[in-house]
Amino acid sequence: EYAPPRTTLAMPVHAGLLQIESVVHGGILSTLADSAAVFLLCADLPPERTLTSIEFKLNFLRPARLGQGEIVASAQTVQCGRRIALCDVDVWQAGARVAKGLFTYLFLEREKPGASSGS
Repeated sequence: EYAPPRTTLAMPVHAGLLQIESVVHGGILSTLADSAAVFLLCADLPPERTLTSIEFKLNFLRPARLGQGEIVASAQTVQCGRRIALCDVDVWQAGARVAKGLFTYLFLEREKPGASSGS
């Protein structure tokens, strides 16, 4: 759901997302949180610009588990400048916050099709 200034993404939990201790793998929670922030920022990005992650910190507060409902990430912009954006993201399951993160992105000019990067 995209409803500025917030974006919310949901993902069903299945056995393929669990790590060895039968909880949702932290990488899955990180990916969902990052994706929510990126979708929020990309919605208003002009076609000649793009963005990339430059830093994030995600605190895991409680385990997300199979059978307790989908996991939901909700992103909100903290600061958005010409070159840098900062987003706050919460990840929830069954009404309980399972992770809290801060994600930083760098805005770049998109390479024109057929342009060589010099490599």
